[in-house]
Amino acid sequence: MKIFPVAIPLVLLLASCSKPSIDSSSYFPLAQGLRWDYLVTSRVGDSIQLSDFSIHAGSEESINDAPHSVRITSDGTRYYIAENSSGIYRKAKRTLIENRPSIDDPPHWILKYPLRKGTHWSNPTYPFVLRRVYPYEERLTRGMNLKMTYQIASENDTVVVPAGRFDNCLRVEGEANLTLYADAKSGYEEILINTTEWYAPGVGLVKLLREEPLANEVFAGGNLVYELKSLHR
Repeated sequence: MKIFPVAIPLVLLLASCSKPSIDSSSYFPLAQGLRWDYLVTSRVGDSIQLSDFSIHAGSEESINDAPHSVRITSDGTRYYIAENSSGIYRKAKRTLIENRPSIDDPPHWILKYPLRKGTHWSNPTYPFVLRRVYPYEERLTRGMNLKMTYQIASENDTVVVPAGRFDNCLRVEGEANLTLYADAKSGYEEILINTTEWYAPGVGLVKLLREEPLANEVFAGGNLVYELKSLHR
């Protein structure tokens, strides 16, 4: 089977911003120098792929003369994050082949305040694992923009991942609808895409589950899981 690169959920890039100390009660530690290591499990059809993914918080950089936290991923992509009274959002990103950051307009909200059950927001998204398997193999890409609606569903979940057990986690749930046309025989397929994210106080994102269920002759879906392996302070 052809191997496709794993999509990076935006929320993984936003667990910290640059600040001088770690707030042990914060769901979003703000200390520069933190690094998160994740185990990534991708399941599509009968295929299971395991990989590692890491993020570290670099030094602040300016975007439009305003300081932004910089998140740097395993592949060298830099994400520029800011926070205001309404929440945390991504302002720009820059890949290794870009000379300057590409500005997000409008900004991509990651978490909206207040951090309590019922708070909701929306963001554009795209399929992470869905792919065409017939008559050729191709992953569905960012060109398929969808609107995902998020809300804080719980403030006291317990999550167990390779890094350990985490109590009092914030759980964020997201939903988006996707309509795909397969062919004249199969017609249209309606798919409900779900994202669930868990954040632990003093740690940040500890687990993410993306579900894109679909199985027919033309398309294959599955799920993608990020689980925290370690946090380096």
